[in-house]
Amino acid sequence: MKKVLFVGIFFCAFNLFGQKTIQFADPLPPNYTLVDAVNKSQFGSYKSTNSETVYLFDESGVYIVSTLVAYITREQLRESATIQVRNGHLFGINKNDSIPCVLEGERYYYGIQHKQVIIGSGSLHQLSKIDNNNYLINFHVDNYFEPSMLTFEKGGMKIVHAELSYQPTFSNLLKITSVEQYGSMVDIVTPTAEQWPSLREQLFTGEALNYLKETE
Repeated sequence: MKKVLFVGIFFCAFNLFGQKTIQFADPLPPNYTLVDAVNKSQFGSYKSTNSETVYLFDESGVYIVSTLVAYITREQLRESATIQVRNGHLFGINKNDSIPCVLEGERYYYGIQHKQVIIGSGSLHQLSKIDNNNYLINFHVDNYFEPSMLTFEKGGMKIVHAELSYQPTFSNLLKITSVEQYGSMVDIVTPTAEQWPSLREQLFTGEALNYLKETE
């Protein structure tokens, strides 16, 4: 019984620590130009079809937009010299703009949009353009890069994150080093331009996340 238990524990430990993935030493694809933004015709907000996630594309870069819910009480409103409520809107929270609000009990609830920079000032992530409709966001993770494919289509966009679990064909890529992250080994690789077409087919086979462009 002890031997069986030991073998089981050993097997689980081997699987846990034997799993290997890859990251990339440099942004993908090889020999492609990095850009600061997508094409102007693709600017706008794109909302996920199955979550509240919203991507915003404009001339300054790429953002994920989330809404933070806050509230102000009737008492705080009465004591405030700068905040007022009129016709279901709060004035004085945002400079030069009003915010829709909902009264529930003694609290006025409202939402404040927060933009998380993905591509833009202060971000280490990189955006590369493959063609007019396809881009790669190279997410900077622990000093290396993990790519996600963006594809713009009529009225929407889809994102496919790279499948980075080790595959035998990855052995053809030039390995720079190996590092241990969270109990798993990660090979840091750099493909050539000639290897990129077949690598692209292998990396982006996962489920596409769909987003619809929001109207103005």
